[in-house]
Amino acid sequence: MALLEEFAALRAAEEATPLVAADVAAAATEANRVALLAAQSVPKFRSEAERDLYEEARATRAALELGLAISRPPSFVCFGANSKQQIQSSLRHLQTEQESVPALLGELVAAVGNLPTAATPVAVPTRGGRRKEGDEEEEDGGVRAAYRA
Repeated sequence: MALLEEFAALRAAEEATPLVAADVAAAATEANRVALLAAQSVPKFRSEAERDLYEEARATRAALELGLAISRPPSFVCFGANSKQQIQSSLRHLQTEQESVPALLGELVAAVGNLPTAATPVAVPTRGGRRKEGDEEEEDGGVRAAYRA
């Protein structure tokens, strides 16, 4: 019942406020201006693939900026500002040049690839033995990833 009373009070206040045609026209004009401005700032793409590359580059840029903003463990401090500067430079290029997004994304990936990692995957053949008669266990003798620091 309380909601019905609140709604009735709001409705009465709305009806008591006169609707001025000039205010409505001004609000519609402003809404149209904002919509046109937003449409002009959206980049134009020649294909869906180009749009997808652009969106991926923006997501990569945001992720890298977030990663650069997070404080790193002391083991990463000694590794150069050179890699960090190269990444930041690539990010600036991504922000300003939309035409060459694929090339810049490749440059950015190369810069990130130069960063040190905590663990390096190495392919190590397992010493899988052949199954002997009567043995219940069997090893595959395949290749597995081993990690070293």
